[in-house]
Amino acid sequence: MKSCLLAVLLIVSVSQCHASAVEITTKNVPNGIAKTHYSAVIAATGGCTPYQWAVVSGKLPPGVEEKASTTTTSLDLSGTPTIAASYPFTVSVKDCGGHVAEASYKIVIKAAIDITTKNVPNGTAKTYYSAVIAATGGCTPYQWAVSGKLPPGVEEKASTTTTSLDLSGTPTIAASYPFTVSVKDCGGHVADASYKIVIKAATSYVVDLKWDASTSNDVAGYNVYRGPDGVRWEKINDSLVPSTYYNDSTVTDGSTYYYSATAVSVSGEESKKTSAIKVSIPE
Repeated sequence: MKSCLLAVLLIVSVSQCHASAVEITTKNVPNGIAKTHYSAVIAATGGCTPYQWAVVSGKLPPGVEEKASTTTTSLDLSGTPTIAASYPFTVSVKDCGGHVAEASYKIVIKAAIDITTKNVPNGTAKTYYSAVIAATGGCTPYQWAVSGKLPPGVEEKASTTTTSLDLSGTPTIAASYPFTVSVKDCGGHVADASYKIVIKAATSYVVDLKWDASTSNDVAGYNVYRGPDGVRWEKINDSLVPSTYYNDSTVTDGSTYYYSATAVSVSGEESKKTSAIKVSIPE
């Protein structure tokens, strides 16, 4: 008996394997601070390398530049931004086969740290004093420091948010106190500003002055003068005194003063000073 040999036909098919399309995988880039070094990486995968990168719309922060990595699989952003603002932009990447992917981003550059308070108020000895020195920009928490000298009795303390330095207390000694405040943000950037607090002497006395009215018909008002010796004088009224009375509450305990008054006409002519009066303020 003969056996039958069956032929088997093996069919092999070969299909082409397609690589995935190029895709930008970075979803967001970090924000930054003006005058502070910035860096970010925008990465892509798929397709075939080398890639070609471009910023196709919008604008990067001034001072920040883009450069493809050595492998071309990422676009590196780096530099020191100079202007605080919001910068939207779009990036495209093209693979070696001509396929393109795009992604849009926004970098917000915040302002560098800055002390915004220009002046602080003056005060009076033995009277409660308070002032606030504020800062903005940079990153919190801030660290505050004072060089120079605050009025004795006045202390500094950072606010709970650290965005301001609070000065408070009861100054004890009348004098002029120049000082400088510096603030450092969490990135180590520093701003400083100089101030001066003048603490005036406290007094518990008021000098009540009275003089005879001028006999002229064109008197517009009177000026009051004060001095330490009856020779040197300083006008102490801000505007003409309309009556023949004046109260001086700016005296210092334990001091001696001399007072005099003049009449001023409607045309601005001023009379001679009255005879000086000596006043001694008790301690």
